[in-house]
Amino acid sequence: MAFANDVRRFTTLTAEAHNKITRVATLELFSGVIRMTPVDTGRARGAWTASVGAPSAAEPDRLDKSGGEAIGEVETKTPAGAGQVTFLSNNLHYIEELERGSSSKAPEGMVTRSMDRVEKMVEAAIRKHRV
Repeated sequence: MAFANDVRRFTTLTAEAHNKITRVATLELFSGVIRMTPVDTGRARGAWTASVGAPSAAEPDRLDKSGGEAIGEVETKTPAGAGQVTFLSNNLHYIEELERGSSSKAPEGMVTRSMDRVEKMVEAAIRKHRV
């Protein structure tokens, strides 16, 4: 019985760590992209939308200079753990130009830089939560 209990405990700890790392990484990635999006009117930051299962086709007409509304949506819509695909979309016609550095406020873009930062964070979290 002790071996079976050890296996169950290991499985539970592994699942909990996986869920925690997945949610934190998703929130860090998405909020980082939003915060790094250059601000003029706030339209580009406000157009980020979070969804689960499929990318959003929405183009919200919100001015969100701080990014607080978009980040709030990300926090609300991001699942508690792993097992579902979560998307961050921005359907403004010029968002790809911003990612390619068309703004002096984000010459290296926002998505790629955030992905690099979060990748390092996830590697550290995996080391920390090793079971």
